[in-house]
Amino acid sequence: MNTRKLFNRTFFAGLLFVNALSGAAVAGKGVSCSLFENGKIEKSVLATLLNAAKNGHMYRVQTSTSQIRFCVDSKIKNVEGSFKEVRGGIALNQQQADGEQAVIVINTASLETRSSLVKNVIKGEDFFDVEKYPEILFVSTGVEWRSPTKAVLRGKLTLHGVTKSVRFDVELTGSEGKSAKNEENIMVRATTTIKRSDYGMDNFSGMVNDSVKLCMSVKAKKYTA
Repeated sequence: MNTRKLFNRTFFAGLLFVNALSGAAVAGKGVSCSLFENGKIEKSVLATLLNAAKNGHMYRVQTSTSQIRFCVDSKIKNVEGSFKEVRGGIALNQQQADGEQAVIVINTASLETRSSLVKNVIKGEDFFDVEKYPEILFVSTGVEWRSPTKAVLRGKLTLHGVTKSVRFDVELTGSEGKSAKNEENIMVRATTTIKRSDYGMDNFSGMVNDSVKLCMSVKAKKYTA
C-alpha cells in the first residue's frame, strides 16, 4: 500500500469522516480528503485522534445538532449568523497530557442569517467569499483545564485563507451538565472574539465593527468500534 493511501485510511479510521464528506468511497478504496492536503492537518494530530479512537476516547461531532454562531455590531444593527454544517472529531482524555485533540471543519456555504440579503452579502467576496474559501478549519494545539468542566482551548483557526492562533473559553459537559468523563454524549460550548481584519475581511470598516464574537455549540458522540 502506498504512503498516501495508508495516510488516507488512517485519517478516516480515526476521524470517522467517511459518512460526512461528499465523494467518500468505501474505506481504503480510493478515499481522498482535502482536509489533509497541502499540510492543513499534521500527521501528529491525526495520530492522536486515531489513538483516542482505539482507546475509547474519541468523539465524533454530530452535524445535525451542532452549529457555529457569530455576531458583529454595525452602524445599522447587530448582525448575527450561524453555520449549520459542522463536522470533526474530539479526542478527550484529561488523564493524559498529550491525549486531547480537536479538529473542527465548517462549511462556509451553510451560513444562515435572518435576512437573505444580509446572508448573500456576507457569503460574497466582500466577506467570507464562500466560493473561494469553502471551509473554515480549527485545529487545537493545547488544552488548559480550569475545572472538571471548564478549560481554555488554544489552536489555529484558518479562515478566509489566513491562519491565526486563537483561544477559546470552553465548557465541556456530559448529558446532565456534569463532567464529561466516560459519557457517551458530550456538549462543548466555546466562545472567543476575533478581529475580521486579521483574516483579510476588512471591507466596510467604517460601518461594521472589526470585532466578531464566535460561539461554538457542538454535540459529539463517543465512537465505538
